[in-house]
Amino acid sequence: MANIYELTESIKLLWELMDQGELDDDALIDAMENSQEDLKDKLENYCKFIRQMESDIEGISFEIKRLQDRKKVLENTIDRSKKVMQQAMETAGERNVKGAIFTISIQANPEKVVMDEQYIENIPKCYLKYKDPEIDRTKIKEALKKGVTLDGIAHLERSEGLRIR
Repeated sequence: MANIYELTESIKLLWELMDQGELDDDALIDAMENSQEDLKDKLENYCKFIRQMESDIEGISFEIKRLQDRKKVLENTIDRSKKVMQQAMETAGERNVKGAIFTISIQANPEKVVMDEQYIENIPKCYLKYKDPEIDRTKIKEALKKGVTLDGIAHLERSEGLRIR
């Protein structure tokens, strides 16, 4: 059986021959039916292939989520373990413990800002950051659909896509 590209070219050639009147009707109908049947089978196989890949993607996504959850559990266990170790050292009055393999020490972290006031209107403007403007494509689409002319700014385009049901 020919591949999908060859089938597409074959059908295109048959249409051209039909337009030029170079094939009799019976031969053309037989050739077209055979080519279209082959194409139908090939497209059906492509759909099966796509469904299998979609299923694989779903399984991979599930596994990614499972591994991310496992990673979070491990990170939380590490954090709790470090807090227990620090608490034990502080209780024992130790700031530095030298073991056979590891040296454990308590050290000061860099300073961080802790906000006393969370109300943005009370914070002086010199301490605020403003985001750059973003284009609201949804509003633009709504305006264009209502007939607003936005020459040189935006226009609507429609493309076609394959749906497998």
